[in-house]
Amino acid sequence: MRKKRCLAVGLDGVSRGLVARFMDMGLMPQVKEILSGGFSLHEMDASIPDVSSTSWASFLTGTNPGEHGIYGFMDLKPNAYSMYFPSYTHMAAPSIWDIIGGTAGDKKSTLLDRYGSRFTEPLRSIIMNIPETYPAAPMNGILTAGFVCIDLEKGTYPATAYDYLKSIGYRSDVDSTKAVTDPDAFFEEVDFVLDRRVQAFDHYMKSQPWDLFIAVITETDRLHHFFFDAAFDESHKYHGRFIDFYRKLDGIIGRLFARFHDLTGGEGFFMTMSDHGFTELKKEVYINTLFQKEGLLHLDETKEYFEQIKAPTKAFAMEPARIYLNHEGRYPEGAVGADEVRGVTDQVKRVLAALTYEGENVIKRIYDNDELYSGEAANRGPDMVCLANDGFDLKSAFKKTEVFGNGRFTGMHTRHDAHSILPDSAAPEKRLHIESLSAIILDYFSS
Repeated sequence: MRKKRCLAVGLDGVSRGLVARFMDMGLMPQVKEILSGGFSLHEMDASIPDVSSTSWASFLTGTNPGEHGIYGFMDLKPNAYSMYFPSYTHMAAPSIWDIIGGTAGDKKSTLLDRYGSRFTEPLRSIIMNIPETYPAAPMNGILTAGFVCIDLEKGTYPATAYDYLKSIGYRSDVDSTKAVTDPDAFFEEVDFVLDRRVQAFDHYMKSQPWDLFIAVITETDRLHHFFFDAAFDESHKYHGRFIDFYRKLDGIIGRLFARFHDLTGGEGFFMTMSDHGFTELKKEVYINTLFQKEGLLHLDETKEYFEQIKAPTKAFAMEPARIYLNHEGRYPEGAVGADEVRGVTDQVKRVLAALTYEGENVIKRIYDNDELYSGEAANRGPDMVCLANDGFDLKSAFKKTEVFGNGRFTGMHTRHDAHSILPDSAAPEKRLHIESLSAIILDYFSS
């Protein structure tokens, strides 16, 4: 009997709706062929907030942010308004490859409690380009980090893997500024970086022993943010480039599937997934500007970023859509006492619920912390998280004078339309959530 192997292909920001539509248009025949052979395309919910750092952390740990502790790309230091960049070193829960590889160390989680004892022999993993895995930590296998990877050498384990990646010109990300300054150069760079990424996938699939291989493509997300308006508009200057990219992506998925089929004799576990969906952006919405206008936020404009916050501020927002009350004892300028929390919470919700643009409600739902999060890190999370209606991208900028505006993006994340392709044998009994995928993989290996 062949040993069990799993290949998970991550497609950052690729929605279920986009895949289905492009298949119907004949643009993704390889994916359509895969689905005809015992696989199904599922719509999936991303994390809340639906930001890549949080969603990928939820996938790789199989836990909610209250356990793994990652709520966004930036967060505030304890008892301060100064910011820090949460990295893999701040992730409190062990990853799926640590659970199967015996390298969880002192980290704990509900997923580890459920599955840790099932793996008496360590399994080897190759993990390529998952966001929120920098800096690379020792593990049983090979890892090179995805966005944000400040230094490829520090983002790669072991050192021999870095030597190979450097030799082929591998890069962890594209220069997204080119999407604004020189779109043609941006598309060329997307092709270059994607080609090197797939070259590395192919190299390690064939040259190294492994049980679990996770290969993530992030160029999809970059393309969507800047050119999602070109996806279906045939008159758009870059519509053809967008479509060509998806034809190429379809071919890559098909080749990875075929290679995996050959390696496993068709007996392995193949899947794809995304960390969130995508939709066309109508307006950016500056929540801190709204709070200023409503008297909830007061700023010392001689300072920068969140250090501008001063009493009697009641609430402020961090991206994406995270709402924090300015609690006494939690922040230097805290102005919300314990007896005021309920009243201020209700006030914030009223302000947000009343926000409309051209007659359309901006906010779809507001979640309280305890509706979303459980675990030792839950008390470090936001007091509330807003889920916007499609098209409204909630931002935390301080220097905007109007609540609504336009930025450089034409596409934005959605929580409800992430995707996963799974074997029919692993079809979920209920709607998929990104936190459930690691358990599906662990069930495969431990059954």
